[in-house]
Amino acid sequence: MMAKFRQYFLILIFGLLLSACQPTSEHNENLTMNQQAYTLHMGEKGIQDFSKYSDGNVDNHPAGVSFRELQFSPPNLGKLTIENGSNSLLIEHAFSVLGTQYDKNEGIQVLDIDAGLTKEEFATPEQVYQSYVALMKRINQAGWKNYFFTDAPRIAKEDNIKHLSKSRDVIDPSYIFSFEEWKNIINNSPTKSLGYRLYANGVILDISLKRTAKNERNEEQYMLRFSFQSVRYNERDSIPDSDKMTPSEFEQAFKKRLIENKKYREKEERKAKAEGYHIDEEYTDPDVWSYVK
Repeated sequence: MMAKFRQYFLILIFGLLLSACQPTSEHNENLTMNQQAYTLHMGEKGIQDFSKYSDGNVDNHPAGVSFRELQFSPPNLGKLTIENGSNSLLIEHAFSVLGTQYDKNEGIQVLDIDAGLTKEEFATPEQVYQSYVALMKRINQAGWKNYFFTDAPRIAKEDNIKHLSKSRDVIDPSYIFSFEEWKNIINNSPTKSLGYRLYANGVILDISLKRTAKNERNEEQYMLRFSFQSVRYNERDSIPDSDKMTPSEFEQAFKKRLIENKKYREKEERKAKAEGYHIDEEYTDPDVWSYVK
């Protein structure tokens, strides 16, 4: 319920911000110059970040969930560094950030960021593509890798485009599509979008990239949604009543879930093979226990 509330809230805020202005070419040049630089952390440091940048404003809900928010309006969009050690990631042209804390003892557990792909609201297909390339290079240089949930089939990278044609999920972030591939993928996608699920250093990152509009000059508007989740929150939230368990009880529940997920993955991989997909037998799930326990 809270996830849906957060999604609807961000969509509303994002729509209002996008309608605020239609940049001129001079204005577009200023967008990069005027980006406000912020560094954000997950966990307890994230609470300190929001207190520093937003005067400590907190939206508390009866269920124990609290939200902290940053908003940016053109031409002063956000330039964010999401601090994660050697896997820190730069995000440009941010409109909004929502930090969510589900457990008062855990700090920021989820960061949702809405941003433009390009510095302009509308850009030519070639400009959009170059911004996509720059984004993927930053992601790869920061060391983020494809991530499968432990119950998901490990589709091999060689089936990346085949898999994408039946879903919106890219399974090989290291492969940067050519301009022609990029155009075909977006134009043939029912949702005009694609997504990535990545992992690095105890954090899961979901990225959604979507074409949201075209104007009369055939220029395009693309929006990005970044959702950072601590793997600790993600794993514990997947186990019912984990907050009520002793450390020993939780460890047993965690191991039991891994066994169940492995069996389910094996079944899904058999189905995928029957459909002509290759399975990446060398993919191993990252060891997240040190973050989760």
